[in-house]
Amino acid sequence: MKHLILGTAGHVDHGKTALIRALTGIECDTHKEERERGITIHLGFAHFTLPSGDRLGIVDVPGHRDFIHTMVSGATGIDLVLLVIAADSGVMPQTREHLQIMEILGLRQGIVVLTKIDLVDAEMLEICEFDVREFLAGTFLAEAPVVKVSARTGAGLDTLRQAIATAVAKATPRDADGLFRLYVDRVFSVSGFGTVVTGTVIGGRLRREETVVLQGSHPQTVRVRRLERHGQEVEAVQAGDRASLNLAGIERTAIARGDLLAGRELPPTAMFDATLRLHAPHRELGLWSQAILHAGTFERQARIHLIDKDRLRPGESAIVQIHVDKPVFLQHGDRFVLRTTSCDQTLGGGEVIDAAPLHHRRRPERLVQELNLIAQGKLDELIALEVRKAGKPLTVGEIADRLHVAPERVQRALDEGRLTSLTSFETGEGPVLLPQVARDQMRATILAAVTDYRQRHRLSSRGIDLDELRRVLRFERRPAHDEVILAILRGLVEKEKVREHERSWLPFDDRGEVDPRLRRAVAAVERYMAGCGLQTPLLTQIKAVARQEGVGEKDVGAILHHLVAAGRAVKIEQEHLHRQVVDACREKLVAHLRQTGRAIKVSEFRDLIGGNRKICLLLLNHFDAEGITVRQGDDRILHPRWSCRMDEIRQQGDP
Repeated sequence: MKHLILGTAGHVDHGKTALIRALTGIECDTHKEERERGITIHLGFAHFTLPSGDRLGIVDVPGHRDFIHTMVSGATGIDLVLLVIAADSGVMPQTREHLQIMEILGLRQGIVVLTKIDLVDAEMLEICEFDVREFLAGTFLAEAPVVKVSARTGAGLDTLRQAIATAVAKATPRDADGLFRLYVDRVFSVSGFGTVVTGTVIGGRLRREETVVLQGSHPQTVRVRRLERHGQEVEAVQAGDRASLNLAGIERTAIARGDLLAGRELPPTAMFDATLRLHAPHRELGLWSQAILHAGTFERQARIHLIDKDRLRPGESAIVQIHVDKPVFLQHGDRFVLRTTSCDQTLGGGEVIDAAPLHHRRRPERLVQELNLIAQGKLDELIALEVRKAGKPLTVGEIADRLHVAPERVQRALDEGRLTSLTSFETGEGPVLLPQVARDQMRATILAAVTDYRQRHRLSSRGIDLDELRRVLRFERRPAHDEVILAILRGLVEKEKVREHERSWLPFDDRGEVDPRLRRAVAAVERYMAGCGLQTPLLTQIKAVARQEGVGEKDVGAILHHLVAAGRAVKIEQEHLHRQVVDACREKLVAHLRQTGRAIKVSEFRDLIGGNRKICLLLLNHFDAEGITVRQGDDRILHPRWSCRMDEIRQQGDP
């Protein structure tokens, strides 16, 4: 079965809706206002049974200039077009604009239908056909069949049915791999079923009872209770289907036309890079221009920033970055249309090349070259760009998710050796990709971190460990990232740049030995701190003690850090106290609070331990932070959970 959508196009009152009614027996003008005014205002939907037995979805669009925005939303997602031109009128303004929009949206196949042939004689019909052929020269419909019909008499309808069947047989269905996406064009409630939305599936597949994500500022996941295709309940729908989704657990008011339903949550973006062709005559775009963006049924104000030129003239193309005033959810290859802010003219349109780019404040030559390569349809360049933007290793699956393409396409590019600017690492999560430049920078960063860590931890025999390297590189704590770090470390070990020691890494010529003078200085500083008792140790005196052991001031910080890390000293604010002093004061305070059962003042604590006010305030703040005490004004009470915290502190002990 081919999953395809047929759409109409053409000027108002040229008989599009009447033609669909004659072909299918389905009335597309279902609104009272449409019947009263005699023109199509809303999108109409029907289906057509082919000789093969397959059903072809049909979207009937309004032809009036006031409803071009509705026409654009309906045209998005169609695969074949019926360009309808009345024989008694010929080519009209919306005939031209509709054809222009179809070309912008990338249509490549269709049928030209001359309607109302019962209203003209043979000579007029021949003249009309000649004019139409001349009009279509140079367009995608230049070689399309021209079928003459009358919806009123039925003349030519069988010929048209056969032409449609032939076009369907030649058409290539949309790729149903990748992410499910559907722009909502209608939302309503059905008694006994709840909320129902309709739209054209523009990507992926969806089965009944699966979940979809309603994209927006607050994405929410909803279950699909029931699916219909062309009015018949089905188990699954896919790209190229007109679909109706019965959603469970969501109110109709929570969904609006223009919303996107997707197979998973997508990152929103307020800008995207694209190619843009200006179609409107007598119009020019400057470096920055305003327009209305139409993408699917999404419609918003947008600003256009030219990237590779300063002015864009009619018939010319450019690379642009488009900024939207509301988050949009697009992917590489999506088509869009731009109209004037007054909605009176179609400016042009193009194709998305990067759905989540960086903000291009400047326009360097390298950026222009890069975007031009991507615009040529090279997925390889887009993959490389996405990995560079990430600033961290990405799995094949993560790249596919970011680009909204099937993982197989990314894997195929890797297997065929087309990603020459990227380095691949084999991990438990599959291949992980990193730009070669980033790999070299990462290698240099790791080497510098190994050296720097050793200089800052001269009192330890161990080097930098994986946790610290992960922090330096700003990587997530996950197996794939760790495996990349370890792979680069193995390379540095092989090149004799670093060596592994006790699950840590040292400079290659560092044996992990500690200078005896530093060891003696550590012991001397600890003895001094212990001897200070309830007097705050002076930094000047600590430096003097270190000098006596032949250690310079630059190593004093490392000594104090080592004592704290080893649990033999406690750092409180900017002061360092010996651990035994802090433990003794804590024991006295807890015993006092348990015995009295009331709060203690700073002055009482000072009398209790025999220290000065400064050390008392430092200690009380420290005990608050430990969860031993709770401050109430200037007093302290025992924390209800103090016993648990005390057990933890006792278990730490001195090393």
